[in-house]
Amino acid sequence: MRARVFFYSSARKGEETMANAGKTFKLKAEEREAYSFEYTVGRHRLLMSRTMESDSLPVVGFCPVDLLLAGIAGCLGMTIRAGMDERKLAYEDLRIEIEGVRSPDTGRSALDHIRTKVFMKTGAPLEQVRGVVEESEATCTVRSTIDHTPAFETEVVLES
Repeated sequence: MRARVFFYSSARKGEETMANAGKTFKLKAEEREAYSFEYTVGRHRLLMSRTMESDSLPVVGFCPVDLLLAGIAGCLGMTIRAGMDERKLAYEDLRIEIEGVRSPDTGRSALDHIRTKVFMKTGAPLEQVRGVVEESEATCTVRSTIDHTPAFETEVVLES
């Protein structure tokens, strides 16, 4: 199965740029094979699998960290687009490269550092573009969630 990831915002031109303000986001995750989960959001499906090298277990889809980084990059990209459009700054070929680093000596299973590079072709001054990117980092829902840790709540339900 080949997986695709699509990120979107329901905000239209001229509307609030913070996508889906006040909305509750939901998805369903179902284990399909050992360490492989299928995620469903509405009519969209995505397969995620643990990253591993194995002759007996095929590696398919994305690992959880890939999806985390894709979420950051996708949300940031859409927020940058909205900011550039709002300021009437023309650009083309927006590309975001992102990498997460987990240090082996911290004793934590978390990323310690995330590096993001934003590339685009534009005639706009660097300072204006940098301002759009900085504002986008502050208002992108995914990035903002990471910067301001939410309260987590887990319920365990045993089914028969």
